[in-house]
Amino acid sequence: MVGNQRQASRAWIIILSIAVLTILPIILNQVGVLGVDSYFQYNRIYEAEMQIRHGNFSFLNLYSFQQAGRIVNQVYSPLLTFLFGAILLVTGTWFKFQIVSMILVNFFAGISMYYGAKKLKFNFAICVALASIYMTSFSIYGFMYSTSWRALAVAFVPLLIGPMKAFYSGDWTLREMLFLGVIIGIIAQAQIISAALVLPILIPFLLLD
Repeated sequence: MVGNQRQASRAWIIILSIAVLTILPIILNQVGVLGVDSYFQYNRIYEAEMQIRHGNFSFLNLYSFQQAGRIVNQVYSPLLTFLFGAILLVTGTWFKFQIVSMILVNFFAGISMYYGAKKLKFNFAICVALASIYMTSFSIYGFMYSTSWRALAVAFVPLLIGPMKAFYSGDWTLREMLFLGVIIGIIAQAQIISAALVLPILIPFLLLD
């Protein structure tokens, strides 16, 4: 048990180090990145931050999108947006927010792949290697250069490996089904279309039971 905890701690440290290294050029150059989706996503995050700051919670976007009163956050991943809004509030500047948010997305992508690989009984080195490859892949890297919200959804997809194995082996325990529901909920919260693309992947494992 102690050995497993030490191994998990080593994995977390390695994955966190890689997450920091991937954005090191941004940190050293002290220059933020604005990609294709950045304007849209940052408007939503700014709206959430301002609503938290002033305690003025509304379905309408009151502070962003040129104060046009659009309804965006309430229909597009409101919980994650408010989480990122809280991070912006704490960090205080957009540059610091970018650094923290990029590290978090990369880190969670790596951790989810690590534990997904552990479910397949790979050894420690392979699990960490797969995590490193995944967190630096195009799908996750999209959050860095374009603030793609899809990267948030994809970051949690490897956690579905456990439920897939449970389906295949007929392990329909309450714990496994609740875990599956939570992961699908997080993916759908990030991006509904990603959840719609992921759900069919579970069907073959369900039918093979």
